[in-house]
Amino acid sequence: MNEYIKIRRISKGKGKGAFAKKDIKKKTVIDVANVILIPNNDYRKIKKTVLFDYIYIWEDPKHKPEFKNAITLSISQFINHSYEPNIKYLYDYKNKAIEFSAIREIKEGEELTVNYNGLVDDKSPVWFNVLD
Repeated sequence: MNEYIKIRRISKGKGKGAFAKKDIKKKTVIDVANVILIPNNDYRKIKKTVLFDYIYIWEDPKHKPEFKNAITLSISQFINHSYEPNIKYLYDYKNKAIEFSAIREIKEGEELTVNYNGLVDDKSPVWFNVLD
């Protein structure tokens, strides 16, 4: 179990989401998600499945060009997108992990969100209709 994250259903359109179990201070690491690198040939197959929505671009120079994507096996998979996120994520290529940390104070019960574009302030379109 994760100390900071609980999962609950939001709506039919948005599905499940991650919520703060308790107040979280700015800069707190709320999850370290280990990743599985996806060989490019497998990615082509996954692209046609529901798993495609859970893939991260993995740009580790040591693993290019055979691995350009990864998937986490973590509760963080349920953190939804927002253009006004309260969490950021950073790649840890050495340990094949993604670290999620609070970028501001988060109150208990608040939905945890990241900007799927990778940068907190990136307002470019994502591959789905954003429901806020």
